[in-house]
Amino acid sequence: MGWLERLVGTRREAPAAAGVAVDQPSAEPRVLVLTEHFNATYFISFDLPLRRLHAAGRASFRAYSQQDVAASAGQWTRWIEEFRPQVVVFTRYGAADGPEILRHCKARDIPVVYHIDDDLLELPPSLGAEILKRQGAAAQARRAMLAECDLIYASTAELAKVLGSRFPRQPLVQGIYASYRELRPAAPREHAGPVIGYMGSKGHREDLELVVPALVELMQARPELRFETFGTIEMPAELRRFEGRVRHHPVQKSYAEFLQSMADLGWSIGLAPLVDEPFNRCKAPTKFIEYTSCGIPAVASNLPVYADAIPAGAGLLVGEDWKGALEAVLDSPDRRASMLDAARRHCSRTFSPERLEGQVEEVLRSARGPTASHPTGAR
Repeated sequence: MGWLERLVGTRREAPAAAGVAVDQPSAEPRVLVLTEHFNATYFISFDLPLRRLHAAGRASFRAYSQQDVAASAGQWTRWIEEFRPQVVVFTRYGAADGPEILRHCKARDIPVVYHIDDDLLELPPSLGAEILKRQGAAAQARRAMLAECDLIYASTAELAKVLGSRFPRQPLVQGIYASYRELRPAAPREHAGPVIGYMGSKGHREDLELVVPALVELMQARPELRFETFGTIEMPAELRRFEGRVRHHPVQKSYAEFLQSMADLGWSIGLAPLVDEPFNRCKAPTKFIEYTSCGIPAVASNLPVYADAIPAGAGLLVGEDWKGALEAVLDSPDRRASMLDAARRHCSRTFSPERLEGQVEEVLRSARGPTASHPTGAR
């Protein structure tokens, strides 16, 4: 079984709900993860590192989504009684029952970590009305949980700084977010010419719009050039007129399928534009890491999110001249190859699965306190 299959994991019937269960009595700590959804954040942040820890005999875990909890009709109390977690981790959890579950755990001396990978308490209008409505409805529960948990675990230093100013009395840690693994296309994809691609969700429409004028000019001047999108992001209206040279690839069902599918696209360049606003400055350089994993050289906005993560020669940072930057990379296959090689070497050192595994293990240890090496179990 490859690492991608292990990343997805096996969904099986766990007590009273369909969750993820990777546990054995001898592996501690026992970690209960309650996630917003079984989405990329869950798989990136916890499923992969916890499976690695479990394989080494250093953790057991079960995970349930907000939907699982809602469907359990209050049976989540039985999950806690039966599994006896030694740490509970909420990741992006925003259901109204979250504060109640947190207090239930704390009343039983089970330490609680709240993990967050975006500033979900202050959302910009650029995300769109649908996302603002959905995530805004969860803000009250998230705020209460961040204020009452034992440890806040943030995905970036900037997000940790923002949360620290809002919750000054709360212990807070941060580290890397996504980890790097080198993927190869299942089969080489044949292109008539170079392909520029953008991977993202529909909430990134304004980010992509930063590059659209340059893409229109380049598509007009270079008949061999193609542009593709991957994810829930829509193809910009200005580019739809290049029929036959633009293409949208829908999002995959799992994170592992998503990564392999992107690797199979064989893009010449991966775009990572970012509007300069407080919300975006809290983000992690995930696109750079994922593009690199999939063999795609990255061209990114020259903001700290990427400037701090991409060393010289491992990508191209852009201020305003997207057309000039893309022309320089398009016209030099050797430069693209050199960028990708440097990015892979950097990511394999800086964003390794081993580093994320150790980081998660340290977060769990910190939450449990100085007695963590002599676990007594939850009461």
